[in-house]
Order: sequence, then C-alpha cells, then structure tokens
Amino acid sequence: MGRWLVVYSSVTGNTKKVAEAFCEAVGGTLAAVEDAKMPEGFDAVAVGYWLWRGGPDPKTAAYLSKLSGVNVALFETHAAENRSEHSVTAFARAAACLGKNCRVLNVFECQGQVPEQVREKRAKLEAEKSKDPHAKAQGWKTSVGHPGEADLAAAKEFALRTDKKLSYFLKKGDA
Repeated sequence: MGRWLVVYSSVTGNTKKVAEAFCEAVGGTLAAVEDAKMPEGFDAVAVGYWLWRGGPDPKTAAYLSKLSGVNVALFETHAAENRSEHSVTAFARAAACLGKNCRVLNVFECQGQVPEQVREKRAKLEAEKSKDPHAKAQGWKTSVGHPGEADLAAAKEFALRTDKKLSYFLKKGDA
C-alpha cells in the first residue's frame, strides 16, 4: 500500500513546486489533477490547488468532490498575503468540496508569484484608483520570488507534520 498520493493543479508552476516539495519530504506518487486517479491503495491524498474566485480551481474542486472516506491534506498557492481572510476562507471552500467521510489532516498555504502581465495590470488598476476589487489587493506586489526556498522548506515541514499525524491515525486504527 502506498502512503501518499500527491495531486496538484498548477497553471504557473507554483503549486507544482509545493507538491514536489511534499513528495521530496515524505515520498509519494505525484500526479497532475488531470491525470490523477482516486487514492485507492494509498493511506492518504495531498491535494494542492491555485485559488480561483476564492476557492480551489474548477478541476481540483471536481476531484475533491469525488473523494470519499479518505485522509486528506490540502495545500494552496495564491496571490494574497499568507493568512489573509481570502486564503483562510479558501480552505473552508475546498473542504466543502470534499465527498463524504473525508478527514482533513492538515492545511498549508503559500504565496505564489503572480505573472508579470497580471502584476502590470494590477499596477495600472491601482494607479487609476479603479473600483475593481482586485485593485485594493496588495499580494501581487509581494508575490515575486514565491514560492522560494523558505516557502518550500515550510512545505516540507508541513509534509512531515502531516505524515506524523497520519501515522497516529494509522497506528490507532482510526484511518
């Protein structure tokens, strides 16, 4: 039996980097959400996604809804500041997508670099004092270089803590 299936959705490569760090820390089978199977034969699944309208992207939301009775770790990348209301609420939205009887073991967030063309658009909106709700968000300014070495080290620590928690449930027979 495999321990971890690590599923990710990534447009710019940010979430894939975090998924790879998770696998490097605890081992596992890495799969893009488009190619991911259900985690039969695995003890748990770690699912990573980028934020889309305040929650997981559509492909990941669909995958999460198919899971049932599984131990799950969630990780997300986003343009917001870490621990912002936006990023915290996104975890609740991801958990709400899960099928029946899933246990969320742990969550991790990481700011991801916003593409240059998007940063330029946000800067223009800010300069124009636009009423667009994204014009007030400031995460795009601090996103450059993320996920960096410190972020990926934190992702590995997240993986190790989550794997330890999984071991507890497996040992207890409550997995």
